[in-house]
Amino acid sequence: MTLTIPGGAPASTIPGLSVAGIGEMVSSADPDHTLVCYGLGSCVALSAWDPRVRAAALAHFMLPSGSSSGPPVKFVDEGFERLLDAFRVIGGSPGRAEFKAAGGASMLAVMASTLDIGRRNIQAVETRLAGAGLRMTASDLGGSAGRTVQLAVGTGRLLIKSVSGTKAL
Repeated sequence: MTLTIPGGAPASTIPGLSVAGIGEMVSSADPDHTLVCYGLGSCVALSAWDPRVRAAALAHFMLPSGSSSGPPVKFVDEGFERLLDAFRVIGGSPGRAEFKAAGGASMLAVMASTLDIGRRNIQAVETRLAGAGLRMTASDLGGSAGRTVQLAVGTGRLLIKSVSGTKAL
C-alpha cells in the first residue's frame, strides 16, 4: 500500500521515512530515519528502541490472534516474536529496549461491548511483553480516536497525532 502525503510524494519514496502498513513492521539503525504507522484505529503500534545502539523497530498489529496466513505482524500472537527478531537483526537488544505502544481505540461504539478489538489488541501486546520479561515504558492506548505515530530512530521519541492533538512519548 502506498500512502500519498499532501503535496504529492508517496510516503514510501520519501528519503528517511519507512511506513508500516497494517500487518507490517519496519526497522532501522539509521539515526536520521523515521518509522511511521498511519491511521491506527483498533490496531496497535508497538515500538522497540535501543538507546545504546539507536536501533528501532515498529509493528502495526491488526488483531490479537489468528492463523499465520497474511502479513508478518497482522496478529500480535505470532507477530510479536517476528518484531523482536527484526529488532535483533539490526543490533537492538530487547532486554535494554524501551517499548512504547499506541492505538487500541474502540472505533465502533455499537460493537465495543462484544468485539472490542482495540482492548483485546492492548491486552495481547501487554501479555506478550510480560511473557518475554519485558515492560512497556510509555503508552497512549484505548479511547475512541484514531492515531498516527512517528518513531524517531535517533532519539526514540514516539510522536502521536490524533484529533485531540499531538503528544510525544
